[in-house]
Amino acid sequence: MLEFSYYLIVSFCILLFAISKSGFSGGGLALISVTVLSITYGPLTAIAILMPMLIVCDVIAIYLNRKYYDHQVIWSMAPFSLLGVVAGTILFKFISLSLISIFIGSISLTYVYLNYMAKKSKIMKIPFYGNKGLWGALAGFTSFVLHSGGLPLNIYYMSVYNQKLQFVAGVVFSIALINIFKLVPYFYLDILNIQSLLNYLLFSPVAVIGVILGHWMNSKLSDKSFFAIINFFIVVASLRLIYLGIVDL
Repeated sequence: MLEFSYYLIVSFCILLFAISKSGFSGGGLALISVTVLSITYGPLTAIAILMPMLIVCDVIAIYLNRKYYDHQVIWSMAPFSLLGVVAGTILFKFISLSLISIFIGSISLTYVYLNYMAKKSKIMKIPFYGNKGLWGALAGFTSFVLHSGGLPLNIYYMSVYNQKLQFVAGVVFSIALINIFKLVPYFYLDILNIQSLLNYLLFSPVAVIGVILGHWMNSKLSDKSFFAIINFFIVVASLRLIYLGIVDL
């Protein structure tokens, strides 16, 4: 019975995670997945479970969105994301994850609100909104320590694109690069090993289904509806981060 519940919980979380990895929900479903796995099995086990799925999801998501990449924008942000991962590696054992959670959640909520007000007034300028250095570094750092790099990436790419296809492609490719950057530090810190990667590849079919399902869901939405959903899930994910940060203080 325990084994069945284990496979059920992990499969459900991976399905949510993979749907989010397709660009649907702005990372909100991924954060829910990470939270459930971390609470149930511990944060390090959550990384061990999800990292192989990240690789599978990234390959499929990149293929499905291959026609819409703006390589100049993506690659120009990559060095800053790498810098964020390096910072996360160095500070991983010393920082307060609770304070980081509250900070990232608060920043994301603020920018959703400012973006709404800017569109409403049409004249308001949002500070640092299109700053690839800031959001790229934050994405790399928060992806490494909190597995929530999608929030900063969503905020940045919303400042660059107003069409969902280019937006999704940018987020998908940038997250894939960050995940590649994270592999070596995770092995170095003994968070991952070859055996754990191979063990959890058992769940790959669930990840494949989730990415394809999320891609299909994206295709059925208008640009307006898509970005409304993205903003909704950013708010949900941000509130969740703030809540978890406060509880863990």
